[in-house]
Amino acid sequence: MSPVVFSVGWVMGVGATKIVVILYATSRMTTEFSSFSQSLPRWMAAALWVLVATFAAVLPASQVVAIGEVEVEGTGDAAFQEAMRIALVRLSGRRSATDDPVFEPLFREARRYVQIVRPPSNGSAARITLDAVAIERAMQGLGQPVWSRERPLVLGVVTTAPSGADPVQVRASLERASNERGLPLRLAAAASAGLVAGRAVTAEAALDAARRSGAEMALIGEADGADWQWTLFDGSAATVFHGGSTAGIEGAADALALNSLATVAQPVAETEVRIGGVLTLKDYAEVRRMLTALPAVKSAELVAAEGDGALYRLEVAGGAAGLAEALATQPRLRREPGRESSLRYRYGR
Repeated sequence: MSPVVFSVGWVMGVGATKIVVILYATSRMTTEFSSFSQSLPRWMAAALWVLVATFAAVLPASQVVAIGEVEVEGTGDAAFQEAMRIALVRLSGRRSATDDPVFEPLFREARRYVQIVRPPSNGSAARITLDAVAIERAMQGLGQPVWSRERPLVLGVVTTAPSGADPVQVRASLERASNERGLPLRLAAAASAGLVAGRAVTAEAALDAARRSGAEMALIGEADGADWQWTLFDGSAATVFHGGSTAGIEGAADALALNSLATVAQPVAETEVRIGGVLTLKDYAEVRRMLTALPAVKSAELVAAEGDGALYRLEVAGGAAGLAEALATQPRLRREPGRESSLRYRYGR
């Protein structure tokens, strides 16, 4: 299943959630990184590199969606085909994938991709594990693009719900939709997210709330008469979706999948970016986290630490132009004025 965090409660019209906060030790680093590490005793240099790698690993850049983990009703070929339907929707980023005749061979041979079957028990649905890697290869063999399994975590907050909305049903529908679309979602009460229920939310406030919760983006729901209005704040734009309780999930998944697929279709090139305001070990790890979370970025390597900044070398789809476009969605990395000819940014906490 895709990673979704919910609680049973309902506070001010939204489901409450638990937020995990990880604290990190810090260390000032102000010289060329590789030379600095080489000047230390071998054991200390090794420990330093382990610390950097560890911090980069535990900070949640995004979440890897478990494409092949599916819950379905029933067993047998019908259940295998239903599991394949869900996997294809998650991988393609399109609800319409289930009706696309190009995928007919995958539906017909769904049993081939089944790895584990856990029958229904104690009222729970059957759980099927599919070979997601093999399905990806099959899709690519059919000439179909694949949405990266590493996807940004989205904070979901309802500020006002339509009259009569049942919180239990809304929560269940959001959970089901985000699971089927493979959209990592963390739901929070307005108060716990630092927002005010019933009040319009600005892009800055929404993104600040997302950052505090460890998410990359924010999806804000509010009443639109008897229906819902959902606004996705991704750092570069605010996109509005109207409809039912799941309109925001569906719209956000569509938008993120299309953007990711368009980005990765560009040729990969190496480029460098200098980022100021990087002072501590935590800063280095957090900046690398933000860089590697971008769909366009294939790899990011810290090359040097200079003064209060750091130089990173990246392999990125679209090269320097692609990186500049991708960084426009990162509110904590602001491009320095007058630096149009080079990639120089300032990190903000």
